[in-house]
Amino acid sequence: MTTRITGQEFRSLGAFRRAVSGGALCLLVLSGSFGRTNAQDLTPLVTQCAAGGSALLLTSCRSAVLAAQAIRGGLALADRTGPELSGASSTIGRRLGSPRVSLDFRLRLARFTMPNILNAGTGVAAETSVNVYGLKGSVAVGLLDGFSLMPTVGGVFSLDFLASASFMLMEESDGFLGNENLLSLGGRLGIFRESFTLPGVTVSAVQSFGRSVEWESVVVGSSIDADVSTTSVRATVGKDFFTFAILGGVGWDWDRGDMGVQVSDPAIPGGQGGGVLGGLTTRRTVYFGGVSITRLVFQFSLEGGWAGGYEDLAGYAGAYQPGARMPFISVAGRLTI
Repeated sequence: MTTRITGQEFRSLGAFRRAVSGGALCLLVLSGSFGRTNAQDLTPLVTQCAAGGSALLLTSCRSAVLAAQAIRGGLALADRTGPELSGASSTIGRRLGSPRVSLDFRLRLARFTMPNILNAGTGVAAETSVNVYGLKGSVAVGLLDGFSLMPTVGGVFSLDFLASASFMLMEESDGFLGNENLLSLGGRLGIFRESFTLPGVTVSAVQSFGRSVEWESVVVGSSIDADVSTTSVRATVGKDFFTFAILGGVGWDWDRGDMGVQVSDPAIPGGQGGGVLGGLTTRRTVYFGGVSITRLVFQFSLEGGWAGGYEDLAGYAGAYQPGARMPFISVAGRLTI
């Protein structure tokens, strides 16, 4: 028995192969180029801070600069945990010619470590852990349905618009002078929509904007001021099993903005060092996974993962490890209409 493939089917298969190749190439380019991006060097800020001071001031400046990087990254992580839309590996698309809308609410917890400069009067800081609690509301609007290559293979180049607002709860006992608010805008591009034969695959890009976070220790006369602005890219893959679904993915975060530190010199009474580095960029890789349960138009999900650490700072010999992983967890509810 011989099976014949029609011209239309042959063209569809060719388009399917090209889309798969294009999607794979896109993800390889993203992972390769982003993976080669190096974090900006923190040394100039340390040098500026320690200029004219003692050897202990240099040690204090290194600890303060690493603390500033950790604080900014911890806030960004609490805002950007997991996929951009909870429990969703596919774009939401349109229904009957009209955009679909999804409302997402999340409770988040991120944990990061930093040098304990709050009480480091000798300039040598131990390591301490900080918890950041976040509340986040998001809205997604389906703009494009994309196109279908063949039955059960659709959602190619579909598009969602994303917007969100986050509120970060910061502990005064950890040295923070106030809480943090962030706004985000972006989009999700569909590679494939989840179907009987294929998992859902999306790539998203989001830019978040926050106020400058302020940290201070009156006891040792140190302070930190860092902008919180993050560009995030996520690649997500997931599959539905009736009411139960799983997903996983990888992402890259670029934390950008000015960073400033002010440090007392432990060896010189009244002596201080400080500096500001404009446009500082640091990058991390994020890994995440999650499970969700859907009931009609409601979905409940649990997600977690970790973010990779930062590069080591030359000359730093404290207990804090910049390269340590930072874990996070998120509980979410979502309504799609």
